[in-house]
Amino acid sequence: MEIELVCVRHGATHWNKERRYLGHTDLGLLEESFTELLPLKKSLEGSRFRTIFCSDLKRCRETLSWICPDSSEEAIMDSRLREMDFGEWEGKTYDQLKDLPAYRAWLDDPRSVTPPGGESWEHFHQRIMDFMNSLSFSLQEEDREGRVLIVTHGGVIRQMAAITIPGSSFWDVTADPGGVLTLKLNYASGRWTGTRI
Repeated sequence: MEIELVCVRHGATHWNKERRYLGHTDLGLLEESFTELLPLKKSLEGSRFRTIFCSDLKRCRETLSWICPDSSEEAIMDSRLREMDFGEWEGKTYDQLKDLPAYRAWLDDPRSVTPPGGESWEHFHQRIMDFMNSLSFSLQEEDREGRVLIVTHGGVIRQMAAITIPGSSFWDVTADPGGVLTLKLNYASGRWTGTRI
């Protein structure tokens, strides 16, 4: 099975502009973001996707409705595509957190520290893995190729790339608001592997 996975990060919110941690807090897009998303909207006009998945958070739903207005009703909303939950660090900036020992340790090794009241790295990784594993079952056997669109969050896109591109890590990919990462993936031996297009 081979697919082209088009991963779109949602447009900017005011917390993104202020460089605040934004995980499960359900903010909508800034008005100016719709203008910033116009080039992406135009590039997707006429595109056909086998399946469309979207994080259930408002900023992703608004992004999808704007960039693919004719297809947004067909999309499958999936909470597994949410950003990591930063717990007590939600809404905070680097400057507000930089003197906390737990935050410094988390920056050095996010696998070993969980944000207070937030999501562990293992849980975040596992739900992205669960989504990727279920993707193979959701694609019909008789149609084993095509394009799949996912509208999600920066951390999710980074983690999908780290999971599927051999030798890559979470920080190897940048995912700016409104940005796109396209992966060419093959499913074999129970896992997706591929390259960035």
